[in-house]
Amino acid sequence: MSFIGRTHELDALNRMYNHTDFQMMILYGRRRIGKTTLLNEFAKGKDTIFYTGIESKDDENLREFSQEVFHHYSPDASAPSFRSYGNLFTYITSEEKKRTQNGRLLLIIDEYPYIAINHPELASVLQREIDHEWKNMNMMLVLCGSSITFMDEEVLGEKSPLFGRRTGQIDLLPLDYLTSARFVPDYTPEEKAIVYGVTGGIPKYLSMFDTSLSLDENITNEFFSTSGYFYEEPKNLLQQEFRDVSLYFAIVNAVGGGCTHVNEISEKTGFDTAKTSQALRKLEAVRIIRKDIPILNEKNKKLTQYVLNDGMFRFWFRFVSRGIGAIERFAGEKYYQTMVRPFIHEYMGPIFEEICQEYVFRESLSGASDIFITKVGKWRGTDSEKKCPADIDVVGLDEAEKFAVIGECKFKNSSFGKEEYDTLLNRGRLVQPYDVRQYLIFSLGGITDWVEDEISTSANVRYISIQDIYTE
Repeated sequence: MSFIGRTHELDALNRMYNHTDFQMMILYGRRRIGKTTLLNEFAKGKDTIFYTGIESKDDENLREFSQEVFHHYSPDASAPSFRSYGNLFTYITSEEKKRTQNGRLLLIIDEYPYIAINHPELASVLQREIDHEWKNMNMMLVLCGSSITFMDEEVLGEKSPLFGRRTGQIDLLPLDYLTSARFVPDYTPEEKAIVYGVTGGIPKYLSMFDTSLSLDENITNEFFSTSGYFYEEPKNLLQQEFRDVSLYFAIVNAVGGGCTHVNEISEKTGFDTAKTSQALRKLEAVRIIRKDIPILNEKNKKLTQYVLNDGMFRFWFRFVSRGIGAIERFAGEKYYQTMVRPFIHEYMGPIFEEICQEYVFRESLSGASDIFITKVGKWRGTDSEKKCPADIDVVGLDEAEKFAVIGECKFKNSSFGKEEYDTLLNRGRLVQPYDVRQYLIFSLGGITDWVEDEISTSANVRYISIQDIYTE
């Protein structure tokens, strides 16, 4: 498969590389996010030493890294193993100083935490080489890692010997819904949205979809079969991040089942609130769980909810976890058709809201909107006039001018009708003091004739189809 997306990240890397002085990029992000793929694309055509660390308690990383470096400079000679990382980096320095032409070295250390965890002195050794030698040389260093906590604390943190040496950093995030669609170009817009909904825009997950198969076949094969890629993926990821997998699995399962507050999660799992809160913070750090904070009501902590941040985790804990018995008895396809497929649209509801929020942001940044939106999200709170809970699926704010756009999202086959139209317009008063300049209708099933007639005579109400959402 050809390289897809990541144009902004590639541009940032290449801008740094095009300098003639020392540059140090820190690249990090959750597992399967595509860090190594991005670095491989970036390294094409460059004079590169690329080493990927492995989980090992002995000196295997030092031996393998030594061979990679030695073969770079002396490809035909036998490769010795350096006695220390200090010797290894000194060798790189000495070889670079021998260059007769002005070349630029790109040194990439992928999965840096795997090496550094067993060699705590590594950061200090790198710092010394950078300060004494590399800062005056024509080279670029990239340190990359999947352990977000480690990269934050041990590389970027103030107490790290490497603090202040970086010249750039990239926190690699999932692909947006539109870029994700390029992995399944022949699918319908509805199917593309569902693919995004079950993968969360993670490149590795998107690459697992075989475009010669239908959406249902792909989901069945990869989620609802014991041999499928996703069948044990949540547990595998949790095992790579945490020692007490049962604790984190239980908490993720509770959040996936609809528990949104610490007390609810604690009661569901049987762990005390202190332990639950600590685990939630760690799950936030690795991007599996996030706090869903409603726009314009950020200070009301009672309205903040814990939700699964990862699309694959959302889908797995909503459907796969409940079907383990059927799947392990080779009835996964029947389970999917009976217990999953009829509820896909319901599952997609909040994900479609996120897609529509992204669409509104993207449209504003492209200049297609009359107002410049700087913040977008979902409003959730109390309708004081009607004295009942209420929400608005999409709220886009122009914070400078105090303008807003609001929208309602329906991922259903039924048409958007009068009742929903009236509700949307009525909720404009809930975002005061912002002046609502536009009302947006996002509907998979289209709109009724009545709504179409209303829109035709209204300058500030728009219907946006799913085809519009997926038009680049």
